[in-house]
Amino acid sequence: MKLLIFTFLFVVGPVDLLFSQSKEDADLLRNSVFKQSDYNARKVSYGFSDNPSKFSLYNPFYHILSGSMYVYQKIISPQLSSQCIYNPSCSNYSKQLIREYGIAKGVFCSADRIMRCNRLAIVGLPRDAINKHDNKIHENTKRYSFSD
Repeated sequence: MKLLIFTFLFVVGPVDLLFSQSKEDADLLRNSVFKQSDYNARKVSYGFSDNPSKFSLYNPFYHILSGSMYVYQKIISPQLSSQCIYNPSCSNYSKQLIREYGIAKGVFCSADRIMRCNRLAIVGLPRDAINKHDNKIHENTKRYSFSD
């Protein structure tokens, strides 16, 4: 076992350094300007409203849902943003729905939106439903309102 560790550290390890990235390549990457995504500029906040009620501050379900939404928007969503066909993104839309309709209806309507969030959703839409400037489908939370 010790011979295997010795072989790896002192024989295989230095060979890896021979094939590592050159200094010119590293400098090229450091000096390159990559396209900035609109997700880098967006503001991610904790919670569903700017002024949470006193009840929601003591509600553990509120904090679990808010915390999971915050972590998703901060870590996972920027990785998936280039393929999203909707504006606002599903997580921002879910926050708007929960803020406007409450937890029960907001989560239910968010599930509907997430199930429609795929490339097959575009197939049955008329051409004017897709915005010409950003090629995304813009939705409003009034879609789920009972009163018109």
